[in-house]
Amino acid sequence: MAPGKANTLSDALLTEFGSIGRILSESEEALRRVLGSHDAVINLLMAAEKLFTAQLQNDLPKRLVSATDSKLISYLQGSMGSLANETMRVLFLDNANHLLKDEELGTGSPNKIIVPPRSILKRALELNASAIILVHNHPAGDLKPSRSDIKFTMLIKTICRELEIKLHDHIIIAGNQWSSFRKMRLL
Repeated sequence: MAPGKANTLSDALLTEFGSIGRILSESEEALRRVLGSHDAVINLLMAAEKLFTAQLQNDLPKRLVSATDSKLISYLQGSMGSLANETMRVLFLDNANHLLKDEELGTGSPNKIIVPPRSILKRALELNASAIILVHNHPAGDLKPSRSDIKFTMLIKTICRELEIKLHDHIIIAGNQWSSFRKMRLL
């Protein structure tokens, strides 16, 4: 690729997606729609996203003292703050609050996601998790939980209690902002 083409391609990406975070969080298909047959650029962007997320994950504390630890929040903002669709992730923790697994359990539309509570608790039992942290994003930028967010969280809390799994928090990520059900006294 000629160096002069780099400015044209970067302008096209920023015009289409609006930010570097959104560019890095887009699918290969979405990047191809803008970049066409520039496979090397697409591969470089996909690799950059993996490296960025890996660095954020590497910065996580070895022991999660709090669901609102600043490094955890930075990781969540960096890895899902720019996503175009609502996405639910669950952090599964052991008895000492070490991160066992961070898994995406559903992606929806820009303003709605449906994740069966059964899938979350089934996975927690498979991993022998002692605690979980729910995380989802609001692409529109509103930090306030919806009625369905609150209802879903209360259902998960009830089921967790029965299974002796602690629900530490439910974090909402909206760009570079965040809110916590626990801090809002909803948990």
